[in-house]
Amino acid sequence: MSKSDLRNRRLKAKPLVYIIGFLLLTNIITLIILMTAPDSDSLSETVATVDGEEISRQEWLHAIELRYGKEVLQQLINQRVMEQSAEKYDISISQEELDQEFSLLRSVLNMNDQASLPNEEVLKEQLKTELILEKLITSEVQFSEEERREYFDENQSLFSVPVMYRLSQIVVATEEEAQQVMQELSNDSSFEALARERSIDAATASQGGMYGYIPEDSTSVDEGIIQAAGSLDQGEWSSPIQTDQGYVIVYLHETTEGVSFTFEEVEDRIERQLALEQLNIPVTAESFWDEMPITWFYGPTE
Repeated sequence: MSKSDLRNRRLKAKPLVYIIGFLLLTNIITLIILMTAPDSDSLSETVATVDGEEISRQEWLHAIELRYGKEVLQQLINQRVMEQSAEKYDISISQEELDQEFSLLRSVLNMNDQASLPNEEVLKEQLKTELILEKLITSEVQFSEEERREYFDENQSLFSVPVMYRLSQIVVATEEEAQQVMQELSNDSSFEALARERSIDAATASQGGMYGYIPEDSTSVDEGIIQAAGSLDQGEWSSPIQTDQGYVIVYLHETTEGVSFTFEEVEDRIERQLALEQLNIPVTAESFWDEMPITWFYGPTE
């Protein structure tokens, strides 16, 4: 395998590291926030019953703390450590950098990854933390413009984002069922509710039909779906599309324009990537814990 192929694989694998952290931190925190209400009676609220025996919100919250509490708190500390380190070492993350990282990340994720990610605002906040960390550990490593341009020329496809459609879908087995769904949609039935109730595609049905962002040049999605998405305006659904799966009705949430980033736009990102490969050390925020006093519920931070 050539050096450029190895670099290519490493850069493509990077989003998977993000996903693990995002799912652990954001989904569990969101669940805890939903469970916690400002009034004192909320903890005694019944969240489930089993043959008449109640499970309280307090039991639920306690179980989550036991299972995930340490990991979630560690992530929150890491985020705060990075914010304070950025201020200490005069590191800033621009909105343009966040938007660029978000676009490149989204373009390489598959449907299942996308369905599990938090909303854009939360995702960008975590990306900001990761970018601060990368800048901290690569700030003293530099490469020549020739080396950066060589990397860019060899991997230009990694810095191009195609037109993307954010879609939901309802998949049914027969044309007759598809027409029934179309009738219900025309009568103001919820697309999400119909997807959960009618769709035979288990992966997207459980998400209310959410398919995620589909690149315009995707070869893993039926061509008819791509063509239909391209003809829709935001908030519209298509006529039934016959595919190998069955009959598919797609709903367009939004279309994002494609972009090919110039060398100047991704130059800093390339230098960080080259530096990370050269340093060959784990990218962790914990290495900065000893630079500031930290106390936490689980004892010494050493």
